[in-house]
Parts: sequence; C-alpha cells; structure tokens
Amino acid sequence: QRGLALHTAWPRCGGAGMAKPLEELPAGDRVRVMGGKNYEKFHGGMEGTIIENNTESRNMRVQFDDVGTAGTEPIMVAYRNLEYAPNRGGYRAGATQQGTAGQPGSQGPKEPTGPLVEEHGAFRIRQLVQLQDLQGAADLNGKLGRLRKFDVNAERWEVDVRGGLGIKRIKEANLGKPAKPEVPPGLSVPELKEKGNECFKESQLENAVAYYTVALQQLDPREEEEDVQKPPEAEDPKYVAVLYANRAQVNIMLCREVHGEETSIAKETRAFAMRANMDAARAIELDPTNGKAYYRRGCAVLGMAPSASRAKEAIWCLETALSGRASGGKDGIVIPNAMRHEVTNLLDYAKRRLDGCVEAAVPDVEQCRENCRQS
Repeated sequence: QRGLALHTAWPRCGGAGMAKPLEELPAGDRVRVMGGKNYEKFHGGMEGTIIENNTESRNMRVQFDDVGTAGTEPIMVAYRNLEYAPNRGGYRAGATQQGTAGQPGSQGPKEPTGPLVEEHGAFRIRQLVQLQDLQGAADLNGKLGRLRKFDVNAERWEVDVRGGLGIKRIKEANLGKPAKPEVPPGLSVPELKEKGNECFKESQLENAVAYYTVALQQLDPREEEEDVQKPPEAEDPKYVAVLYANRAQVNIMLCREVHGEETSIAKETRAFAMRANMDAARAIELDPTNGKAYYRRGCAVLGMAPSASRAKEAIWCLETALSGRASGGKDGIVIPNAMRHEVTNLLDYAKRRLDGCVEAAVPDVEQCRENCRQS
C-alpha cells in the first residue's frame, strides 16, 4: 500500500482556468511567494522556477529570479508560502489570493495597525478554529486554521488556514469551535481507511485520526480486546502497518502545525510527536520493510525536545529509510524514489541538530537501533 500523498488547496491566480494544485506542478513551472510571507531569503512577490517538488513534505526547491535576495542556490520553501504563478508580474502586495482582499470578514495579510497579542476573548494563539458566516469569502466557510496573533486596533485574528490557503485576517464573530470528530458505525476497515485518507487530503486532520483509530481498534489486539472477532485485514501485518504509518503522518502534520516557542504550545507539539513516534514504531514492528515508517519515526523524534540521543535515533531511522529502494533494498526496505531527496534533507538537519547538542550520555548506534524497534 502506498502512503498518503499530501494535498494543498488550489491557489487562484492568473485568472480563471489557471488554478492548479501545488502538488501537481512539475519541475520547470513557476511559483510566487504570497503576500505577507517575508523571510530573510524570500518575501512576498518574489517569483521563481520549481527545481524539485516534494509532495510528501509539502515543500518545493525553488530557484528565485531575485538572486540578490535569495542567492544563486535554490531554496526549499513550504507550500503554505507559495502560489502558482503561470504569468510573470501578477503579484499584488497585501493579498495572498485574488478576489479575497478587502472582503468583509476575511482579508489577505496586511501590515498590522495596532498591537499584536496572543490572547483575546475566548481565543488564544495556535488555537484550532473553524471559519464561519463569511459573506465576502464564502468559500472559506467551514475551513480550519490555527490562530496566530490578534491585531487589537483592527480587531481581527491572523488565521493560518489549512490547505495552503495562507494567512487570513478574520473577525472573532467569524471564528467558531470545530465539531468533535464522529465516525459513523458499521464501516468496514477498508472503508475506514479510505475515509481517513480522504479526510487527510481535505486537511481534516482530526477526522483522519479518528477514522484510522477506529480501524486500528478492529485490527490490532494492542488497541482492543483480544476476544473480539477481527476482520481478515488483521491477518496482513503490512496492511496494519500502513494504517499506523498513516496515522503517524497525520500526527506529524499536527505537530508541525502547532509548533511554537511558548511552553503550552511546546507541550502540545511534543504530545503529537510522541503519538507519531509510537505509531511509526509499531508500523516498523509490524513491517520492518516499510521505509516510510522509518522516515516518519525520524520526523517524530526530531519533533520532541532536542537531545543528542534523539538526534542519533533520528539519524539511524533516516539512514535506514535511505538504505531502501523503490523495489526493495538489500534488507527489503521499500522507499519511493520521490521521497529520497526529502529524507536526505531531513537527515542533514538531524546531523546539524546532533552537532548542536551537548549531552553527558549518548547511546551508541546499536542502542539507537534497538530503541527504533521498540514501540
């Protein structure tokens, strides 16, 4: 079974009929940094050519035209900062998408007009919210996002909307609490798996976790009473491993989404990382040839509090994933060729993390290998 493909929304730019999902753009196509996305090496309006598109990790290696700012080497940029740009010069400062800036209730990111605070009313930074009752941007109703900062003078929250839709400035009246995930009874394991995949593609991450969890409760005795009759899929450890690896990927996405420096956010981030770590470890236990599971455990370990031992563990997991091949490596490990570059990038990061860590006792490679086999 193939793992999940990460999907983003269809950025609207360049006029009708030119919308394209970022994950479908091939090398050589053009992209633009969205308004309000300002970093050291790139900022809103900069355009460039795609060198490599990594759908699994939702980022692209882009060669920007403005070498004075970006330099001569391609830069890895996350999908959330980009939009499809088939025509040069279509940038409008202060808007992430055409047709949404200035609409009542929803605006593209503009310069703040007042103090930015992390709590206001019933809302706080990084809280998950659902957009509702928007009149001028009705297509955003029902979308989920994480709160960033509240602009006191403008009386709007900056909301990082899921699905690559960028930052929107939303009034509190248009923010609601997402409904608790509910899984209808009577679905088979394949149906639950398919529903989970669909929710993931639609950025309904909490619902995806719920569907995968109910499926795993039917499949794995570690998740349910042993005397319950199990479906035939429970006899295939590779099938069960894919479900664990899929749920691990969802928790990795939630970990990245919530990531921040504040104590409360760090605690929530680590919780998602720990869940992803346990799921990826169980997937490896069930199917030691699942290269994606090794990669996702490496991601999960790096999402926890930094330490030399965790960096070493991540390095071993990622090197194990890279030992695989699309048709199976010498140990039978399978890893899609399309993922090799992003695994290599994360391995480089893990090594830099290790270089920056100081720890009194660092387990050797054999100990790290044993840890990776444990659940």
